[in-house]
This record gives sequence, structure tokens and C-alpha cells, in this order.
Amino acid sequence: MRIIFVFFIFIAAPSFGQKPAIQELQEINISYSLDSISSKKKWEEMETSEIEALQAEDAADLIQKLTGTSIKSYGGLGGLKTVSSRGLGAKHSAIIADGFNIQNTQNGQINLGQIHTDNITHISGGSARKPMLMLPVSAQVSGSIFLVETFENYFGNAGLQYRTLGKLGSFNQKGTYSALKFTNKKILLCAHGSFRNADGTYPYTIPNGDLTINGIRQNNDYQDNSFGATIGFKGRNSIVRMGYLQKNFNQGLPGAIIFYNTFSDERMTSGEQNIFVDYVLKKNKYFFRGFLKLNKNELLYKDPDYLGQIGGLQVRYENKTLQIGTSGGVELSENLKIHFGLEQVTSELNVSDSSFARPRRIHNYGLIGLTFNLKHQLHLKAQLAAQYITEENTVAGGAGEQFRLNPFIELTTKEFKHNLKHSLWYRSSFRMPTFNELYYKNIGNINLEPEEAHQINYTWSLLPIQKNNFEMYLRNNLYINLVENKIVAIPTQNLFVWSIQNIDKARVYGLDIKTGMEWKLSADWKATISASYSLQKALDITDRSAPTFRHQIAYIPLHTSNIDLSMNYRGAGIRFSNHLVSSRYCLNENIANNKVDGFLISSISAFYNLKLPNHHSINMRFTVKNLLDNSYAYMRSYVMPGRNYLIVMKYAFN
Repeated sequence: MRIIFVFFIFIAAPSFGQKPAIQELQEINISYSLDSISSKKKWEEMETSEIEALQAEDAADLIQKLTGTSIKSYGGLGGLKTVSSRGLGAKHSAIIADGFNIQNTQNGQINLGQIHTDNITHISGGSARKPMLMLPVSAQVSGSIFLVETFENYFGNAGLQYRTLGKLGSFNQKGTYSALKFTNKKILLCAHGSFRNADGTYPYTIPNGDLTINGIRQNNDYQDNSFGATIGFKGRNSIVRMGYLQKNFNQGLPGAIIFYNTFSDERMTSGEQNIFVDYVLKKNKYFFRGFLKLNKNELLYKDPDYLGQIGGLQVRYENKTLQIGTSGGVELSENLKIHFGLEQVTSELNVSDSSFARPRRIHNYGLIGLTFNLKHQLHLKAQLAAQYITEENTVAGGAGEQFRLNPFIELTTKEFKHNLKHSLWYRSSFRMPTFNELYYKNIGNINLEPEEAHQINYTWSLLPIQKNNFEMYLRNNLYINLVENKIVAIPTQNLFVWSIQNIDKARVYGLDIKTGMEWKLSADWKATISASYSLQKALDITDRSAPTFRHQIAYIPLHTSNIDLSMNYRGAGIRFSNHLVSSRYCLNENIANNKVDGFLISSISAFYNLKLPNHHSINMRFTVKNLLDNSYAYMRSYVMPGRNYLIVMKYAFN
């Protein structure tokens, strides 16, 4: 009955909607970018030049540069890497690549270590809601969102373009990426592929009481490859895109280093296939998007020494997801715009183990909202989303039905002197437990409740100095998150077996500060500095009599910070990057035995871009990571690499 109610509430929405200014729509149509952020307001985004200068191995290295984020990494290249934003879990954040959610209903934790940076041209994120009305409703109602744009999937007028690169690094790391693309005013054609591997064996040092353990990280090898193609057509008022992407992964699963036990021989082989179709229409005061995406994830887990199992354990998982939806809107007047969205995500899991669950989940979304300019002084955005979920399990009991209404409201001032701007918003969001969290027989808990959050945020931003040769920006966030039934996942013996629990009530109090300066010292020289600091006080307030009452939730650091300095001379440059993470606790009880030491990791990179005749160029980069050779770990017993190196050479045409 509820799905019928949601359907009739939102089926009338196409008669209403919102269309931003034509310039914004054109940008959204082409790249689905955060079009409201100008190039001078570098709040929470990175473009190609900065991405290349950072020499990031994967998306996790980029996202940790954004304020309010906490990365969980389990062993460097190839290890699982997830993001927590503002104290909320990884599943509460949406990762959007070229306008589509990256989906995995089985484990829910998008592995950022498997998202290469070689093809990323833009990345942005945070909890604030910019005009992203073309995105899927599931992204718009998420607790936070990270947008990724790639070279392969946006239109342009550059004609024939070619990119290829090779990389060599420590731990026998090798990698390559190539893409051939043709674009003009009407056509997009692109084919691309990549390969990366590493043996992952690196020395480590960890304390063990009064002793120090020295060893070599084992079972940490990693290999992946991908290939895909995109085709697109642009008409006078519309765009059509179609694409296919396949990825394959083969890796060891390094276990926790406990005392002198470093043995681990579990392996995981996985594959992913994606097919998408995307249609965007913009005409007069209307805009509309319809999209479809098919996703198939296959995973084979092997444990040769599984206790009680002759020949070990070998289980195959197949997770299929169908995402289909629309979004659109209309401009009713100069000051009033209305938008809408509908979406359905259907997921099912098949497992070779006959005793495992066979769940099938249908997640329906609906959204309607408006934006209104109040006398050109205040900008109001309000929307109401509805979510209805049904889930069945043919083997045993399922999660049943869930229904939620999620409002969002934001007030933003116009820009005053020095571009001073204020924003205040509230949002309600929730996330369902994943299939593994509910059903996996070693850890699953069918009684897990969905995680719900009420977020309140105040932001002000300022450009106090804007001159021809010098610019300074400053931004500050204050927020509080009221979280119920927070789902906490902690790895146990390896990266496939976890401990899952609900925290009935949690409170997250946060502060983000970001500032930066840029000097143009001369026509050839430019210097930049950026610094950010985040405070996240994430407390368990469930039971006053419990030993964890008002203790920091496991693995959420109280303090994180970034300081980056760079100097550019014509096509050459050097960048010095620093990332600080304070101490955390591996369990919710904040006692000395559970403390995980904080760390400061510094990296330095040098790069040179050589421009050749006829639109050819060669880019060379060299990076030293963990410059001070510190021994550290994001997660207890999952020690990270010491000092290591990476060399990249990239050739580009046009």
C-alpha cells in the first residue's frame, strides 16, 4: 500500500520542476559537475592538475584531502579502503562516477582502492547540497556524496584525443592506462583500458609491549585490469550516452598482524560488469533525465585452511543490481523552480553455499522539491524524499519492509562583500544494512536496524583577498549529527570476516576549517598553500551505565588535518603534502589497551610537463611517499607501507 502511495505522490511531478540557469544546465548535461562552484572557490574539489600533482594511487588518497572525511585503509596498494564522512558509516556516503552510483548491495563498502586516479579529471565531495538535480535520487538523499568525473565520459570539441601512461613503483608495482577518444559538437566515442599489479611485500615494524616486531607483509599481492567503451550523441536539446565497463581483480587478503602470527593465505577474485544508458533533455524552461544501469559483481573467496572443512572453504557470490530512474524539473518563474525524481534499485544475491541466504531487495525512491529566491537576499531549497524497501529471502527470514520520509531544507544568503556567504541546512537520511551485514553466516545479524541520521550544518565562506597576484579563501563548517542505530563494522581475522553491531544512539559534533592562498610571483612562478582541519567528536550515548557511554566510536579520529604546499615554474613543479590523523580506538571502549596511535604522513612529488608541437605533450612525475618512513596503521594490526616510490610518465595528444 505504501509503494502505491509513494507512486501517486510523485507521478504528478513531471508537471512541475526546476531548471537552473542555462549555463548551469549545459554544464550538468555534459559532465554532471558541481556547476555552482567557481574555479576560484576551491572548497571541496580537485581538478586534473592538482590530482596529477598529488600522485594519488587511488580515490582514497584524493578523498582524504577533503574536510570531514576519515579513510580506513587496510594495507596500502590493493587493500580495502573506505571513507567515513562526518562520523557516518561508509554505506551512508554515495560515490557517484559520471552521474551514476557505484553500487554494491552485498557488502555496501565501496572499495576506493579499486578506483584508479589515472582517468579522473575532477573529484568533489561533502555533505552540502549544490544544484545536482540531474543526479539519481538515491544520491541526492544520501548522507554525503562524492562526485567523480572521468576523461572517458564527457563531451567536448577537441576532436581526436589520446592518453597513455606507464607507472613503476615500490613493491614491484606496475601499471598502465590508455584511452582513445573522439568528440565534436555531436559525437562522443571513447575506448579505454588499464592494468595494475604489485606483489605487496613490504617490510614493517610494529611495537609489541616492550619489544619491536620486524617482518615482511605477506599475502598482499594485487592485480586488476579494466576495459570499456562509451558512445554518445548530442542533439540540439538532448544528449544520449551508452557505455560498458568491465573490471577484474585478483588479490591476497592480508590478515591482522597479531603478536608473531603473520600467516594469511585467504584469496579473493572478483569481477564487475556495468552497462548504462543515459538520456538528458533540455528545452526552454524544462529539463529531464532518464537513465538505466545494470551492474553485476562476482566474487570468489578461498580459505585453504578453513577449520573443519576438508580442502578448505571456497564460496562464490554473484550480486546483480538494476538501477532505473528519472529526474527533471521546470522553472515556473524567475524566482521559483520545482524539481522531481523517481528511482528504483533492484538487487539480488546468489551464493554457491546452499546454506547462505538468497536475498532480493527492491528499493524505491521518490523526491519532489523547490528552490525559491526571497527578494534576491536568501535562497531557499526544500525537498521531501520517500523511500520504500521490500526484501525477501528464499532461504530464511528477510529484512521485510521499510518506509521513510526524508526532508531537506537549506537557506543560503547571497554573496556579500569579499564573497561572504552563509548557509544553514537540515537533512534526514538513512541507510539499510547490507546483505553481508544481515545474512553472512559468520557475522550476519538479521536483527540489525537501519542506520538513521539527522544532520544540521552551518557554513560560512569568505574570499578576504582577491588581487591579480594574490588570492586567499577561507571556509568554516559547524555541524551536529543525531544518529540512531549506527552500524559499526570492524574487521576481525581478515578483510572478509567482520564484526557487525548497532549503536542505538550516537552524537557527532564536528568542525571543519579550510583555507588557502595562491601567489603569482611572476609570469612564470606560482606558489600555493592549502590547509584544512577537521574535528569529529563521535560519541556513543546509548546507555549511561555502559562502559562506552560518551566514548569515541571505534576508528573515528578526533582530529584530522592536511597541509599542502606547492611551487610551480612554467611546466615544472614540486608539491609537499602532509596528512595528520590523531589517535583512535579499535573498540568503542576508550581504554589504553584499545588505543591506536595517531600518525603524520608526508609525501613529496616533482613533476614536469613538456609541451611538444602539434598538440602533443609528455608529463613526468616522481613521488616519495611516507617520506619520513614512519610505521603507522589506520586500523590496528593492519600495518601500512614505509617509505616508497612511484614514477609515472604520461603521453597525451590534443
